[in-house]
Amino acid sequence: MDGKTLLYQVRQLLEEDSGSSFLDDFLTYQFINEAAVEFCRRTLALTATQTITTVADQEEYTLNADYMGLYLKNNSNRFYLKYSDGTNTYFINWKPYEEVVYQNNEDSVSIPDRFTIIDKSTLADQLTGSATSDGTATGGACTLTDTAADFSDVAAGDIVHNTTDVSDGVVLSVTSTTALVTALFNGTNDYWTSADAYVIQPQGRYQLIFDPAPSTADHTATLYYIQRPAPVYSSYGAFRFQSHSTPALTRYAAWLYKYRDKDPNFGDKWYQFFEDMIRKSSNQIDHIKRRKNFRVSLKGRR
Repeated sequence: MDGKTLLYQVRQLLEEDSGSSFLDDFLTYQFINEAAVEFCRRTLALTATQTITTVADQEEYTLNADYMGLYLKNNSNRFYLKYSDGTNTYFINWKPYEEVVYQNNEDSVSIPDRFTIIDKSTLADQLTGSATSDGTATGGACTLTDTAADFSDVAAGDIVHNTTDVSDGVVLSVTSTTALVTALFNGTNDYWTSADAYVIQPQGRYQLIFDPAPSTADHTATLYYIQRPAPVYSSYGAFRFQSHSTPALTRYAAWLYKYRDKDPNFGDKWYQFFEDMIRKSSNQIDHIKRRKNFRVSLKGRR
């Protein structure tokens, strides 16, 4: 289902029309996206990989913005990543951060013994600038172009503000290092006009830590992870979920509205529906992906 259909279904559940002062499109999209993230977290519906290229003696590497958690486990029920030195492939196991700290390894090695994941302690710097061309809205999505910018570190889900027309929104995707697809709300125009000023606030990230640090550059590590769904804040944007997830997402969003409206008793029925859908969807996704019995038989490094 696309964003337009999801908004319509939430309105129907709440018995509100499109002109309702109770519903706000930006807030409704936020609730729908919160539902999608929770659905993915509980069902492991979306997965992805990230390839990391090592830098000599560097232990910390920033993870993709859509990282939600580790995914694959080996036959010992341990999370792992695949590590290649260009000739051989190794399977390196995850260890808790406190264990890595306790080991206190300071010297780098050819092949790391383990890895861990922690939150990155700093946010990337805000980006500011001005649009260098018009970006009209189509179905609520509009392109921010700044030929003087470097958007290489911007990611879907980052917050964007058009400080000229006082609209706020979300980065939907990165087209290039100078162009972003965005969705803007509650401003004068809700699109980009040449010379409109912007502020982009990057989101928090996680980072991977090798222990010990690799001593050699240009090795590659492949991390398998649970992926946060790309944000949907426009009429024609859509999640990668199967269509059977739609009732769960709309009920969860409606439940959040009912708590906002201080009517939890009625809203809790929708939350229970969401819980039931989570169980059914988890079983269905496990069956489709044959996940319950999936384990690799390769021995990981200790």
